[in-house]
Amino acid sequence: MKERTKTETKTKSLLSVLLVVILLLLCLTPTALAAPEQPLLQISSVTFNPATVSPGKEFKMVVTLTNHGDYDAHNVTLDVLSQSGATDLGVFSMVGSGSHFYREEIPSAESATIEIPMVTSPNAEAKNYNLNLQINCETSGGSVYNFTETVGIVINESDSMSIIAPDRFVLTENDKGVTPVEFEIANFGSNPVRGVQVSVSADGVDFTKDYQYYGTFEKDDNDDFSADVTTPETGEFPGKITVKYMDSFNNERMIEKAITIVSEEATSQSTESGEENFFQKFLRVVFGIGA
Repeated sequence: MKERTKTETKTKSLLSVLLVVILLLLCLTPTALAAPEQPLLQISSVTFNPATVSPGKEFKMVVTLTNHGDYDAHNVTLDVLSQSGATDLGVFSMVGSGSHFYREEIPSAESATIEIPMVTSPNAEAKNYNLNLQINCETSGGSVYNFTETVGIVINESDSMSIIAPDRFVLTENDKGVTPVEFEIANFGSNPVRGVQVSVSADGVDFTKDYQYYGTFEKDDNDDFSADVTTPETGEFPGKITVKYMDSFNNERMIEKAITIVSEEATSQSTESGEENFFQKFLRVVFGIGA
């Protein structure tokens, strides 16, 4: 009889412990978050057309709104308010009908897109900008809900470097008996650029130098490229000038300019002429004698 009583007591103790453990587990297990009993509009994606936003260019910001609430959103409006930290849009301007956009309805668990046409200032600095947006909607019962959002827009650099060169180079010998081709490169952008390098080429034409590395160009910096040209034939020879560099966002950039080299007579540099020029340079550097 005593053994039976002890067994029943142990069984009841085990059941009590098991019940306590189950209750603890239920308390610690997170419950699933239910969708709010209202419309809940949030920006689920922002894309741009064209994908790269550049100074002085028009673009469209495509905003996708998703309703995460249990209730349908009616009379949805989106307003582009201002650039963060400013009272206006700063380097941005609206294009077309203004900064107010309307959608009649976004049902629960569904999305809608809004295209926002804009333009950037030609003097806009290349960096990230934040815009403040205001989203409003109503329920079918007339309750009003407001949501604020901030979106980032990266203004990338336009082509900072420029090639200042004629379309056609007519070859003529200078007073030293060589035929030079000369042009200029410059940084007319709003940011410094790095790793600037220039190459020039043309079919049927030989250059004494067809490549040069310059390095960093600050804003408004410029420099010259010069090379002597030889060609055994007369005629017009198509070619191109290429400038490569890294912009301030570490993007590799390349610009090209098509040129035509016009040779009205065959040009060549004789060995004698080359030796004479070297000797003249030697006298100038060592003895200061002008040639």
